[in-house]
Formats: sequence, C-alpha cells, structure tokens
Amino acid sequence: MNPDVTAARVDPTHHFHTYGQTEGRHGTTYAQLRATWSALDGMLADLATAPEICAAFRARMPGIHEVFFELMLLGDPVDRRVSCFSARFYLTHNPDVARSGTIPFLHYLRHGIAENRPSLRHLRENQFPGQIPHDPVKPTLLIGLHEFSRTGAPIVGLDLARSAAHSHNVVIAGLRGGPLLDDLTAHAVCVIVTDSPDQTLPYIDHPALERIDRAVLNSVEAFPFAPFLVRHGIPWASYLHEYTDYIRPANKAVLMAAFSDLLVFSSEQVRQSWTGVMADVDADPLRDSIVLPQYPFRPATLDRASHEAGRRTLASLTGQDLTGRRVVVGAGHAQWRKGTDLFILTAQIAHARGDDSLYVWVGDGLNHEDMHFGVWLDKHMRAARANEPGSNLVFLPAGPHYRDVLRAADVFYLPSRLDPLPNVVFDAAASGCRIVIFAQGSGFDDPAYSTDPTLHVLPYGDIAAAASLIAALPHKTAGTTVPPATNATPVLPQILGALSQRLGNRSTPCRTTGDYDLPLLFPAGPEDADARAAARQKMWTCGRRLIWPDLATVQSEIARSDNWVHRHMRTARFACVAGGTISPFAVHIHAYHLDDLATDLSRYKALRAASRVVVTTDTRRKAAQISRIGQQAGLALEVIEMPNLGRDILPFLRLFCEGHTQTDPDAVWCHIHLKKSLATTATGDVWKRFLLTILLGDDQAVSDAVQRLSDPALGLVAALDPYRYGWAESRRLLPRFAGQFPAPLPAHPILFPIGNMFWTRARVANRMARIFGPGYPWPNEPLPTDGTEFHLIERLWPTVAAMEGLTSVFLEKVDQPRG
Repeated sequence: MNPDVTAARVDPTHHFHTYGQTEGRHGTTYAQLRATWSALDGMLADLATAPEICAAFRARMPGIHEVFFELMLLGDPVDRRVSCFSARFYLTHNPDVARSGTIPFLHYLRHGIAENRPSLRHLRENQFPGQIPHDPVKPTLLIGLHEFSRTGAPIVGLDLARSAAHSHNVVIAGLRGGPLLDDLTAHAVCVIVTDSPDQTLPYIDHPALERIDRAVLNSVEAFPFAPFLVRHGIPWASYLHEYTDYIRPANKAVLMAAFSDLLVFSSEQVRQSWTGVMADVDADPLRDSIVLPQYPFRPATLDRASHEAGRRTLASLTGQDLTGRRVVVGAGHAQWRKGTDLFILTAQIAHARGDDSLYVWVGDGLNHEDMHFGVWLDKHMRAARANEPGSNLVFLPAGPHYRDVLRAADVFYLPSRLDPLPNVVFDAAASGCRIVIFAQGSGFDDPAYSTDPTLHVLPYGDIAAAASLIAALPHKTAGTTVPPATNATPVLPQILGALSQRLGNRSTPCRTTGDYDLPLLFPAGPEDADARAAARQKMWTCGRRLIWPDLATVQSEIARSDNWVHRHMRTARFACVAGGTISPFAVHIHAYHLDDLATDLSRYKALRAASRVVVTTDTRRKAAQISRIGQQAGLALEVIEMPNLGRDILPFLRLFCEGHTQTDPDAVWCHIHLKKSLATTATGDVWKRFLLTILLGDDQAVSDAVQRLSDPALGLVAALDPYRYGWAESRRLLPRFAGQFPAPLPAHPILFPIGNMFWTRARVANRMARIFGPGYPWPNEPLPTDGTEFHLIERLWPTVAAMEGLTSVFLEKVDQPRG
C-alpha cells in the first residue's frame, strides 16, 4: 500500500483527532461494532475508492477493514480522499445529523445508506469524464448550464464549449442532466450534474477544479452557480437569453445583475428589458454589458434538390398533397410563451379566408393532462381539427425530420409572446424561409435583423395581420445554395475578451466589508461570515449596490442626486426621546393576524403613550378579540372593521378618506402592521423588531422619530434599511401615474419606508390617497409578492411628502439586527 495512506493508521483505541472526544464518549471501535454487525466489512469495502485500499480489500489483507474504518473516522480531508464518503459533505447536506451531534460516518453506515441520504457517492455518480485530457498549462473555464436538454440555451452552451476546448480546460456543470450529456463530454475535461454547486463542487475530485480561471453562466437559470463563484473569487460573465418579464423569482435577475462581472445579452431588445433591473443595482448598461447574438443571421437560398426532398418528407409525414401549397412552419416547445395557441388561431383565420396554406408546428410539449396549458391547447387543437385528414393544421413532434420540414417551408412564423433569439429562426433563415415575427415579441425585432428583406415585423399579437401577410408572401424560390460565410468570430472568445477588458478597467478592489453584515447570496450565521463579506466586496468592486456600505455612502448618494424627490430627503441616527413632553400623536395598527398584538402592546412604550390607537381588522370576531387584548393591556383601542383589501396600507389611507380621523392636516400618525409575512420566520421576526424598534423604541423609552415631527418641515420618518432596494417590479406601474407628479421620478428611489411602516402627517396620507382617487379599482387578494399598487405606494411615500413640500428623514440604527 501507499505509505502515505498506511501512515495514517492509528491505534484503534485512541481518540481520533477529528471526532475523538465524541468517539471516546461512545467508546465505539471497529472491533466493538464488528462484533454485533456482520455486514460492516462489506459496507466498508463498498465505500473505498483509493486504489491501494481497494487492492488490499480484494487481496483480503489482514486488518484492512480496521485500518479503513480508522481512516474514515479521521474525517476531512482523509475520508473523501480514500472513499466516496465525506463527513463534512454529509453534515452540510444533512443538517439534522449535524444538529444531533452524532458521528457522521457511523450515522451514514447505520442509517444514511438505507435512507438514501445525500452523500459524496451521489455526487461522484454525477461526475462524468470528458473526452479531452486535462492540460495543466491551459487555463480552466467553467461553463454553467441550467440543464442538458436539446433546447435553445443548452445548445448555445454546447457551442461555447466547442469553441473553448482548444484553448481551455473546459469544465461543464449543469443543474439538471439530459440528452445533451454525451455531446458535452466531447468538448470537456469533466462534466458534472449538481443542483447545489456551492455545496458540492468543492468536493469534486478533478485537477481542473483545483484552479478555475474564468466562468460563463449561460442563462439566468444558471444563477445557482453564482454563490460558488463568489465564494471562490472566480470572475464570470453571464450570457443572458431571457426577458426579465418571465424570470421568476424576479430576485434571480437582480442578483445576477449585481454579481456578474459582465452581462452579455443575446439581443439589444433583451438588454432593454433588463434596464430596470440594472438601474436597481447601479449597473451601467454601457460599462457592464455587451450584446452578442449567439449566431450570425444569414438568410440563404436553398437549392432545388433540398427543397424538393424536404417537400417529399413533409408530404409523407402529413399524408397531404403539397402541390402548389404554401407551407408555414412554427417550432418550439408548446407553451404560452412560444405562442403555440396564436399559431392555431392564425391557421384558423387563414382557413376561414380560403387560404389553403398548410400550417405545421414542430415541437414537443403536447400534454392533454397538463392543467396549465396542455388541456386547453388540446381542446383548441381538436376544435381546429389539427392532424385530421385534410386539415390545414398539423402538429409534429421534434425529431430528425425538423431540418426537412424547414427545407419544405416557405414561411417561418414566430408567434412568440417573448422569445429572445430562438435558434429556430437562424435555422429557418439558413433554409431560405421568409420569417414573420411580432414587434416586441423577440430579439429579432431589432434593426440588426429587421432591416433584412426576408424578415417581416407585425404589430404585437396581431394574428389577423399575420394571416394576411403570410397569404401574400411568395413561395420559396429554390436555386443555387448561397454558402454561409465562414469568417464570423465565435461568441466565446468575444465574451472572454470583453470580460478581461472589464476586469482590466475596474478600479482598485473594494477592501471594506461595510457596516452591515446581511445575507444576500449566503445565509446568516458565523460559518458563512467570510463568504458574505466576499459577496459585498465583489458587488462594490463591480460598482453595484444591493446593500449600503455605511451611512456616509447613503448621505453621499442623496447629496449627488439632483432629483426633486431626493432634495427633500435626509438621514439621521436613531435616538430615544431624552425627556420632556411628547407632542400628541396617533398610531394605526392593521391587524389581519393577531399573533403579536398583545406582545407589542406591552413591548413598546410608544403605543401606551399614544393619544389614540386605531386598530383595523377584517372580521367582527377579530375585532372583539382585539378589544379584549386592549383591555387586558389597559389600553382603550379603537377597533374599525374593514374589508380584507389593500393589505395594511389601504386601511390606513381609508382612515383619512372615509372620515375616521380628525381634520387637522398636520396630525402625526404612526402606521405599523402585524402581517404574517413578517413574523412567520425567525428572520421575519428580526426584521419586524428592527423596524418597530427604530420607529417606536422599546418598553422603557420612545423613539425620537415622533419628536422629529414637531418640526413642521418634516413629513415622513422611517427606518433606514441597510438593503438598497429599487423600484423593482413596481416600475411597471409608473407610466400609469406619471401625470400625477410635478416632475420625473428618480431612476432609483434611494430610500423609502421598506415594510410600509413609518411616521407621517395626515396631509401626506391624504395626498397619497388623491393620487389614486376615490374610485380606484384596487386589486383583490391573493396578490403577487411585488409589483402591485400597494408595493408602489410603499416606494412613493418620500415622493408624496416632497409634493407637500415636506422632508423625509430615515433613521439609522447600526447596532439593531436587521435579519
């Protein structure tokens, strides 16, 4: 055996240096365990991976089982070097085992194997050798894909790997496997499938992963690779093919924009959809992004033989006579986004008008049991007589006939609602098809493409116009094939070149870790403190901000802005009222959930000092319960029953619109709420305490937030949240209300009362209500997590205060945990 391995042998009765104390307490040795567990030796032999140890097991070397058992109890890194088990990996992926304090290797033997718990073996079973040998001289490039399917983005990923293989050690990692696996291994030194890269990639045993120089994440759906890259300081470019409209959760796009060293978009129109996200994180589109289509757009003329062969294949597939008929093809996975239903509607319009064009859709995804789309598409297909004899509408599955169908087609019709640069359009252009698209429906609605005479752009979703145009387009003219140009620069070298330039132009790396240690890419807790600091430094080095570094940075950004809203904004540090008389004030509490009401009434002196406490809720039963809680606390609460509409903020505004309050326009009100969304988790409870402590104080003292409003120039006081939030999905509503404001709103709000809790004056609340008007059609529950009128109101409070000529003050309390 290798002396380095055998040297690790220790006295089996000795405390092992990794888990020695626990082992000693249990007194478990190999001999003791083996005496009552006959299957132990076979299980140990099955775990070994080190060649010398495996050979010793095969040779039945005396004592090898005990030696291996002892080696495994040494823990990291010995265990993972000699076996397919890692105690550290096991504890990371099985937190209940970590909490129990048991010895991970013994737990795995006794329970983990039978329970099929995540272990290093599972990871290594999803590690596949590439066909290209590792070259230690070459740099290593990691390409992250969301899956290995034979669809758009993964096919682009394959092309990236193909062009990188000659200059880099290419490691390809995917969150999910798929049929593209074998193709990918042909251009890589290693291929990995893992749905938790940050937790698993450090355990991959391959020399290429010992030093990753650069990475490309192909698609926003590859975002789960970002924490691994940030933790290990690996620069990367994100090649983005998605419109932000359908990225869910939306925070994926925000974090991708905040942490990517370079954002690469497949079309200018896709980049335009990201402008709001980039503005929210302070990313500069010109500095931080480029546009690179994945393929050149090269319309060609198809030779007659290929055209006729394609027509014969399609006639055979459909059983229809294609003589003199126009063939219209659409392609892609059947779904709402691809506009498969619009394709059917267009075919129906064409048929009703007497157009005998044959409409053919090629793609998978038909599922008559899928309640989201398939059931309804299946009904529509039957109503349109799809695939029936003589029908003008045919659906074909994806397959090798795809190219022949394009050769047979006269027109390629892309009815997509949002589709960046689908590969099928490039294929159709190379097959000599005329192409019909909707404006603003794909990245091809761009002068780089739309000026080509083969591409026709129609108003968004206008299927009647599509049917008319298609019927008027000429049939494909076959002739001598126009060979595609061969001098186009591959995309990957351009991405890596732009990434190197961006890194070279960057200012000195940020060394500060800031005043606020908050979770963003990494969870709270001491074990990830260094990773959280690295994330903040990476973000600030890139010139992006989702967390404020410190109060001085906030003040500087406000001072630099020339927007009218920000000229009425300032910050201050939290303090409690030192003494003296506090001017009268009222408090509004919206209590849809009552869980914390009694606790809060006793926890905050300000609630007991208020001249009036109004509590709104939505049922008579809750109202009675609230009155009892108030009596028990010695407070006379005014309880008002209101419908469950508008979350917490509409009930507050209705106090002023419906005559529930006095008429003094400068009356001071504090608005807080008891929402389940704040209190259902430990983090949410910490956040709620953060807000209420700054706004109210504690059980002994009152926050000076209320005292500040004795200054008649102030109209809003709120907590300064260390997170730097932008307009986010509320941006989509801004055009509706632009006419309500005296001047344009800022590109970034800088500060607003996050959580919709604050102090304000009655006239500010009245002005907010007037923006929407008395008959506004407020949306009902259930509501999205962002982007409704109520989320917009949250961001508009400083604006409305400024409209009243009043200043907003945001209070910082750096020692108050934010969660």
